Amino acid sequence: MSPEVVTLSDAILFSLLALALIMGCAWLLDSRRGKDRVIFGAILIVMLLNYLYFRVTKTLPDFEWSAYALWPRAYLCFEIVVIFYTVLSIVFFFRRTDHSAAADASELFIAGSPSPPAVDVFICTYNEELSILERTILAAKAIDYQNFTVWVLDDGRRDWLEDYCAEVGVRYLRRSDNVGAKGGNLNNAIRQSAKETNAPYILILDADFAPQRAILKRTVGQFADPEIGLIQTPQFYYNADPVQHNLLASKAWVDDQRIFFDVMQPSKDGWGAAFCVGTSCIVRRDALGMIGGMPQETVTEDIHLTYRLLQKGLKTRWLNERLSVGLSAESLSGYITQRCRWCLGTIQVALLRDGPFFGRGYTFLQRLHYFHGLLFWFCRPFILLLMAAPILYYFLGLPAIQMEPEAFFLYALPMVGGMWAFHAWVSGRRSMPLFTEVSQMVSAIPITIALLHALIHPFGRPFKVTAKGEDRARVDILYPIAGTFLLVIILTFVGMLNGPLMGTYNDLDGFSVAWGMVVMVYAFVSLLVCIELPREPLDSIQFPLARQANLARDGNSTPCTVDTISISKAEITLHDGRAAGQVRPGDILIFSPFADFDVAGRVTGADRVRLGLSISIVAVRDRRYDWEIRQTAEEIRRKMIQRLFSEMPLAMPARAYPIAAIRGLWRRMFDRPSKLARGIEKHAVSVRSQQAPRRWQRPRDVAPRVPLLQIGAASAAQLAE
Repeated sequence: MSPEVVTLSDAILFSLLALALIMGCAWLLDSRRGKDRVIFGAILIVMLLNYLYFRVTKTLPDFEWSAYALWPRAYLCFEIVVIFYTVLSIVFFFRRTDHSAAADASELFIAGSPSPPAVDVFICTYNEELSILERTILAAKAIDYQNFTVWVLDDGRRDWLEDYCAEVGVRYLRRSDNVGAKGGNLNNAIRQSAKETNAPYILILDADFAPQRAILKRTVGQFADPEIGLIQTPQFYYNADPVQHNLLASKAWVDDQRIFFDVMQPSKDGWGAAFCVGTSCIVRRDALGMIGGMPQETVTEDIHLTYRLLQKGLKTRWLNERLSVGLSAESLSGYITQRCRWCLGTIQVALLRDGPFFGRGYTFLQRLHYFHGLLFWFCRPFILLLMAAPILYYFLGLPAIQMEPEAFFLYALPMVGGMWAFHAWVSGRRSMPLFTEVSQMVSAIPITIALLHALIHPFGRPFKVTAKGEDRARVDILYPIAGTFLLVIILTFVGMLNGPLMGTYNDLDGFSVAWGMVVMVYAFVSLLVCIELPREPLDSIQFPLARQANLARDGNSTPCTVDTISISKAEITLHDGRAAGQVRPGDILIFSPFADFDVAGRVTGADRVRLGLSISIVAVRDRRYDWEIRQTAEEIRRKMIQRLFSEMPLAMPARAYPIAAIRGLWRRMFDRPSKLARGIEKHAVSVRSQQAPRRWQRPRDVAPRVPLLQIGAASAAQLAE
């Protein structure tokens, strides 16, 4: 127990003053300035250390070999891990880099170079379907660079993919086995491409990450610095991750990796310890030669590659620009599998003889940063202890923390409030209480199990590919994890009734009731995440465009806004009410959603009040390459994919919107999943197996046949304007 002689009202007043200081810092300081991050971070570190000192000295019972004395100490050990990880994170946030100026210089250098350096673009694939692969392949072909070669590295050995690559004009590679998983696949490509192109730079892409047109111009010129071995760009997604989707927060909250990519990695780069994340990175071929090729001893070849490059004295630069877009894990099981693989790989690299702990050639800061990344995974078991603590108190009388209400307001509440406020502030409002924690809770149990397995048997486990393009047309429940959260809710509620609310153990009951209520809220929201809602088909995703354009009809044009666009449809708002009144369903309209790109669409619906039109795309013309009008379903699809995914608009929110997130959560709580699923059409997946016929089968035309659109030169000039 804490011995402070202070009244509850005084403790509450102190807590309010401390929270006011925190909110004042968040309001007055600018997270973009290093000095402000130091000031705010130092205040929070003091709060954390003050709380830790209080916990160690005032909240533990006398030591004895009993559960009553050992359980609080075990809980405190994991709490110290979390606090130490948080303090390190805050210190790392003190520095932050921005290499946009270097990217600008790179673009100018490449634009002015008559013969830019050659680049090999490697697209790694194993079992992805064509609807995912074609986005990456076609976007890669559209990269704005004079000297590059696209290679598809097929570890699935699929004949139909080889035929498709030949049809669209990219190189295809396969090997006879899957030794080394992705790392082995890349090493095979490095050897084979060296015989033909031997490009000095290699762009690595996962099968589901479409590069943006400027990716090579913004990066290759930076290798003028001979110390740079690798340039990594962040991962952005065009679909919601399972937590966003299942909580109806896809437009109200960022994906759970945004803080890592947008905040943590620029900070690590400031300390010289940013690391590769496996896709959308450019690496020097000679740097790979220095380390003996792509590492393949672990399931996370990306972070292993980083530390081998650092060991050789090379820099791994983080360019914090959106230069690729990818597909986030669509199911919660895939989401969890992905994170368990990252956890296992982090431990594997740590245990290697040439790794950052046991190898030579690393600086103290580089080792410390790796230790920081390792601590991230060891924070996950603390979440389980946090959920179990009230239950153990209710049923066994074992308190994890012996803390009076006065002490809670003096030490704990200011610290928790300070962490929430600081993380939201330093991340540019990307962090949000409840949602941020739930994204960690849903994977806490599998990651804890993965940790135990990794510590006992770290090597020899197969590489598990994250499933993409799954059939998500129905409500699905991840029963083992959902059942665990339901059990936590039931035991906490029953224990609360059995103990503090119906009888008493001691004066810790008020604290335990508040703790139990918080646990039930978090467990309930996590349970909702485990009840997975259907998803719309990938081809039907409408991307927000908000592009001003001209709409041509019968030789006349009117200004409009292309609000959203997909591979086959568009939503348009007209600016002229009279023009809107003249448009009828079935009319053919022409507009330009992208520069030098014309689309002809049939009107399928009209909103006279909002001046909105629904358009079904029936023909396209890409003036960047030629003036040919394409009308078949396959030609339209390929051109729309190429332009849309190589110039992808920002599809996911850049920060959190609390009111919208709470509104979505409220709806998720009280609407049945079947009701929320209405209107979601069946996700048609055409998976091609290894036994598919050798000859590439062109998909059947599904778009309505229309006469050839005669777009005159005058109309074309008008559209170009």
